[in-house]
Amino acid sequence: MTTRLQNPAPEHAAERQEQTLTYQPNVDICDRGEEVLFVADIPGARAAGIDVTFEDGVLSVHAAAPLRDLPGRPLRQEYGVGDYRRSFRLGDGFDAAKISADYRRGVITIHVPRLAAVLPRKVEVRSS
Repeated sequence: MTTRLQNPAPEHAAERQEQTLTYQPNVDICDRGEEVLFVADIPGARAAGIDVTFEDGVLSVHAAAPLRDLPGRPLRQEYGVGDYRRSFRLGDGFDAAKISADYRRGVITIHVPRLAAVLPRKVEVRSS
């Protein structure tokens, strides 16, 4: 008896571009006062294959995920493999030279510090 399983790739989470899948990862964004933190799941990528850019007030993340080698003939494939791409318009007020990113266990964390000139400043009130 031959088992034949069919399951198309999930189309809701990806879009086709140039015969490859491109995923838009979900991102958590946190305002930490002196910086904005972006956290996204990018499974299967390698740190060397991730590009983070900040240009004209837009933070962009692109990650290439290599194809997976399966140990046999697949009967069902539910895990789609493709590149990841996401962009956010942040505008002015951020220090592009100090943006940093860490990638651990399939999760990228991007720190986008605000410029000192736009940070809230506490004004001391003196008594006379």
